[in-house]
Amino acid sequence: MNKNKIDNRNLYEKVIALPSLLLLFVIFLLPLISTLSRAFILDNKLNISSFFNIIKEPYTLRILLFTINQAFFSTLLSIVIALPGSYLLVNYNIKGRKLILAVCTIPFVLPAILVILGFVTFYGNNGFLNILLMKIFNLSEPPLKILYSYKAIIIAHAFYNFPIILVLLTTFWENLDYKLELSSFVFGASKFQTFINITLPRLIVSLISSSLLVFLFCFTSFSIILVLGGGPKYTTMEVEIYRRARISMDLNSAASYALISILFCIIILIFYNIIQRKMNTKENIYNSVYKKEKKPVSKIGLVLSIIYTIFIILFVLSPIISIIIKSFLASNSRSANSIFTLKWYKQLFGLSSTTGVMKSSFISIINSLKIAFIVAIISTPLSLSLAVAAKRDKSNSSILIELLSMLPLAVSSVIIGLGYYLISAKLKSDGGLILVILAHLVIVLPFNIRAITPEIRKLPNSLVSSAMTLGATPFRAFLSIEVPLLKSSLISGAIFAFAISMGEVNATLILANSSITTIPVTMYRLIGSYNFGGACALGTILILVCTIVFVSSEYLKKDNRFYL
Repeated sequence: MNKNKIDNRNLYEKVIALPSLLLLFVIFLLPLISTLSRAFILDNKLNISSFFNIIKEPYTLRILLFTINQAFFSTLLSIVIALPGSYLLVNYNIKGRKLILAVCTIPFVLPAILVILGFVTFYGNNGFLNILLMKIFNLSEPPLKILYSYKAIIIAHAFYNFPIILVLLTTFWENLDYKLELSSFVFGASKFQTFINITLPRLIVSLISSSLLVFLFCFTSFSIILVLGGGPKYTTMEVEIYRRARISMDLNSAASYALISILFCIIILIFYNIIQRKMNTKENIYNSVYKKEKKPVSKIGLVLSIIYTIFIILFVLSPIISIIIKSFLASNSRSANSIFTLKWYKQLFGLSSTTGVMKSSFISIINSLKIAFIVAIISTPLSLSLAVAAKRDKSNSSILIELLSMLPLAVSSVIIGLGYYLISAKLKSDGGLILVILAHLVIVLPFNIRAITPEIRKLPNSLVSSAMTLGATPFRAFLSIEVPLLKSSLISGAIFAFAISMGEVNATLILANSSITTIPVTMYRLIGSYNFGGACALGTILILVCTIVFVSSEYLKKDNRFYL
């Protein structure tokens, strides 16, 4: 292929991203800039001192310190849970390895609202765990009272995030060059000494990297703290943004808190990128000369692996299973016991009369499906065009496009929702469905791009080059050759975009009103009104959607029909 055709192709790959970049600028950067600029406005006048006055307030410092505190201890508990599992998976040939990894992937596809509901139904005062303990030990009061407390926040965050550390650390550890450990054994060091002096220092970079990621997620956590925290005592930056914007209607101070939160997140991301670069240069993990051979499981290892597997299954599956069971139970009017019933599903689908929040639950299902479908359809071609522009070469323009497309990850969904809420307030219109769709689109775009980009980079350049040599234009070669080969990743990305949109609660809660409600928002309101049966029925539908997404994505990974 001659130089002109190569230049045409490179130019085409950059130009194809321009409409998507323009749209990203309009739906993300403009609302973000508009939001942050409100931090310097007071009484419709420019007032920079208003932002600095909020920074100086003792209340702001207290909230920031608590946000850091809960994120730190949530991350620490996640490390404590993940490390033993990573050690067992790396060092022993465990038969239950696939089961552990499969169970650990469940929190990846779970919306936060399901985590909240699962913890309420399983760990609550009237939850399954307390009922079981009261029956076993013949107690008159629930022995475990952890909900609506600091402990509930930490445990829920660990449940949601420990798989990140487990998977990333295990992957890094398994691909380390094992020659240094062997040399240590040759010079007489024990296994413990080798681990402390050789292995652990090499793992620190990966551990810090994955922990920073978890810390960032816990720092920007919203719905878990809003519900499980149980009061103003456990207010974080994101909760305060929501409170000031939607309850106090103080949009200027809400913007100030949003700016403080973003600045802190940028600092965390800078550290994360520095650690990532060190991790990539310090160990050439994917070209290791000698990898560690896993040992057969000893009796002690077998016992430890069984204990860990049981713990993970109980810790992860029990809250989810409790939602499903609770959706088929209702109190018996003649006794204190619960009975099997389809009451909540009948109310959900309008087969029996109901009042309050439950009355609009079926409409919320329709809204969620409608919004998620539209978001999946729009986000997939946008993600594809951005992925194409950043796929192969590492020029400054490609790096910039990739950075811009991933920028929404650095901003919490609460702040994205606040941006659109400020737009609706300025336009004196609730915006309704359109603003919710745009907010969801911004949130899902980076995840969709991540699903497509790795597969684009696997495609050999020779395929398109051959087509262009035979006279095809870059666009025709792209449509005729690359798109069909990317079919499975495009479907996978669309499915994940659909699932993320279905479970999104943070931005939606800020934007939702009486006319636009979704499954997560309705679940949040049902939990607030203590209608746990109705919330569990909606939650079970959301679990079904997540299960379909997980199974479909795994099928697409194994299905090689779309690859040469």
